[in-house]
Amino acid sequence: MKDFFRKIIGQKLINCYHLFQAALANLFYGFPSRKLHIIGVTGTDGKTTTVNLIASILKEAGFAVSFLSTINARIGDKEYDTGLHTTTPSPFLLQKFLSQMVKNGSQYAVLEVTSHALDQFRTWGINFETAVVTNITHEHLDYHKTYEQYIEAKAKLFKNVEYEILNMDDKSFEPLKVHLKNGKLLTYGLSSEAQVGAEDTREDLKTVDFLVHIPNSKFHIHLNLPGRFNVYNALAAVCVGLIYRVPQEAIQKGFQKVSAIPGRAEFIDVGQKFFAMVDFAHTPNALHALLSFLRPKISGKIILVFGAAGERDSTKRPMMGQVADELADRIILTREDNRSEYIQEICRQIAAGIKKKNKDDGYYIIPDRRKAIQFALRQAQGGNDLVVVTGKGHEQSLNIDGAETPWDDRTVMREELKKVVSSKLSA
Repeated sequence: MKDFFRKIIGQKLINCYHLFQAALANLFYGFPSRKLHIIGVTGTDGKTTTVNLIASILKEAGFAVSFLSTINARIGDKEYDTGLHTTTPSPFLLQKFLSQMVKNGSQYAVLEVTSHALDQFRTWGINFETAVVTNITHEHLDYHKTYEQYIEAKAKLFKNVEYEILNMDDKSFEPLKVHLKNGKLLTYGLSSEAQVGAEDTREDLKTVDFLVHIPNSKFHIHLNLPGRFNVYNALAAVCVGLIYRVPQEAIQKGFQKVSAIPGRAEFIDVGQKFFAMVDFAHTPNALHALLSFLRPKISGKIILVFGAAGERDSTKRPMMGQVADELADRIILTREDNRSEYIQEICRQIAAGIKKKNKDDGYYIIPDRRKAIQFALRQAQGGNDLVVVTGKGHEQSLNIDGAETPWDDRTVMREELKKVVSSKLSA
């Protein structure tokens, strides 16, 4: 429905409406961001985890900090639901959150910011002090049309900031540099040229350890989060720590207190004899990062359940199929917020990237998401197999033919796993 109105009215006119709303909201709440140190985090993947890591180290350092992410908003000790499919909320809700942060006594606010919000002026009036970019990969081209325009939208976060933090290893690094303003640039990555980097990385399925190097110093980091992709998220957070003079010990302790991000590489265990995981990966880059991390650690089969969102960037669908084809042993394509699109057509477009497996023998199409999960769990046999369901992560609804229906991948996985365990006990 939103896409229909966008076509009829035009995105520029809609953006004018958002700008008017943002100006009104700032006036109504008294420009609350001017009373806060605002750290904005944008990027295609890793934003939510990076926001949580930054907030944790700032809190450990004794700063009064609040944050707003895809999953939730935390103001002081209170948490708020931010919506079913929302990352950056509407201008009035966003300014309301910021106002509450000020009233709560917060000094710092860490905000997850999307390219849509930046392009649509939903963040107008927010006085960002520091801008962090995790990465910019193939996503949202249904809206932005080209990768270059996607970068330009993300780069709007740099306007008037004092500090700019970029991932030196990401392909967006050089294109983004063109858009930098007058802020101080800090770089991070695994490259030796990065100002904040990592070495001696050691990881298992649930944690990762590495040595972080900053100018004139090195120290050990332990994350209760898995994967090299989280090393990058942690390095971005270290950059923020350097800017705000967070002590080394606070960085270390702050990281250790982030033990799990809902729906991000989240293991589900109800006593079954194989691994099961739910993850939010819904882009080619995120899916590749997740499966590349899992592949060398899983000696059995990786059985992957995923789909692609309807009325969104369709060009990524065969790319995700190709990633799955290369790194998963069995693939089950299914519904994922199909909206007004036909599920079978979405799955067919994903399957166009699958060349090494045959339909119904290596990859399968099961439109019903619960039945797809049931089928995947029945495919798992040994203790070294892994069933991983991606695309929804923490989300609490599934858009079925345009209607939001209550849904949680993690809840469904637990329910179906209990059936598997029960059936094997009674067998």
